[in-house]
Parts: sequence; C-alpha cells; structure tokens
Amino acid sequence: MTQTTNGGQHQLLGLYDSPFVRRVAVSMKHYGIPFEHVSLSVFRHMDAMRPLNPLFKVPMLTLPNGERLYESAYQLDYLDELAVERSITPLTPRSGADRRQVQQLMALAMVGTEKAVAIEYERKRPAELHWADWTSRLRTQMRQAFTMLEERLDGDFLFAGRLTQADISAVAGIGFIRYVLPHEWPAASYPALEGLVARLEASEVFKAVPIEE
Repeated sequence: MTQTTNGGQHQLLGLYDSPFVRRVAVSMKHYGIPFEHVSLSVFRHMDAMRPLNPLFKVPMLTLPNGERLYESAYQLDYLDELAVERSITPLTPRSGADRRQVQQLMALAMVGTEKAVAIEYERKRPAELHWADWTSRLRTQMRQAFTMLEERLDGDFLFAGRLTQADISAVAGIGFIRYVLPHEWPAASYPALEGLVARLEASEVFKAVPIEE
C-alpha cells in the first residue's frame, strides 16, 4: 500500500447522489478518516471536472501523497488496509470464507445498484430512443438482486450480526433508487431491507453524508 506520509488529507471527488461516491464517503466517516469533499457532477460541472479528472468518472479518491485511485471497489480495499493498520476491524474481512461471503453480498448490492443506474441513463435518452424491453430486463435484474439480499437479511445486518461493507453498499444503492427512481422501488417487497435502510440512514455516519447536498 502507498504510504501517506506528507501530512496532507484525502480528497474525494463526486456528488453524494452517486451511490458509489456515497459508499466510499460513509466508509471513510466510519473509519474516522478525514477528507476534503470536492462536490462536482460529471454532467453539470464538466469544465471544473476536466482538469481534476479527465476520465469524468467518480468517485476519484486522491491520497495525501497525490496518488489517485479510481473505482469505488479499489478505494474501499485501500480504506480497509488503512483500518487494519490502525487496528480497526475492516468492513470487509481480509481473507477466507468470511471475505468471500461479504464480497458476494456486496456484489448483489452492486448488481442491483448498477442496473438501477442503467435504468436512469436509459430514461435520460430521447423518448424516441427508449427501449422498453431493455428497461424491463434491467428492472428484473435489479429486483432479483435485491430479492436475494432480502432473503439473506436475518437480523440487523447482512452478515455475522455486525456492520460490513455489504450493508453500507446496499443502503447506498437503495438510497439512490429511492431518491432518483422512487417509482422503481417497491418498498413492500423488501421489508427487511427497508428496516436496514431506516437504521443506517439514521446513523451518524450516514447522516454526515447526505444524499441531498
């Protein structure tokens, strides 16, 4: 892992209405890692974004030494390394069957989230270009992913009775759907997940990262 020894601060680029940005920010709050939040949209702030991140893809995490990390999954892995170095239990176990189980729960959360994002992008296309069959397929995949998570949720958390990255990622994804695509979220179908969302959204780390900036 790159050492962060220059006394600087982490910088997180992207809006919190992105579930990918939000799950990284919540994880940093959970670990007590200070960071500067650069609140720019890849759509609305292209001129300001370009010199910082010409990929126009968020989140981007800049380390105190200037190194830039792309893709939230790799950023979360880096944050878990920092947690271990500080003797904090990482949100994703570092090895073995526990790690695989949490990663698979995270994968379900991300499948559901990514399909929801794809539905939103399809909705933004000109009406004459909308592909109803494609949207229906995305919706089916999204709902199946969250159904599988609903079936796994027994108690307050998705794994081992404690908070893991699976919970944070699921709640960030569901938060995005309820905020951007509320008509796509049949709450009555997921009572256990609704309970998880209510508990975590009321926590200090989630309240510190409001989806409405």
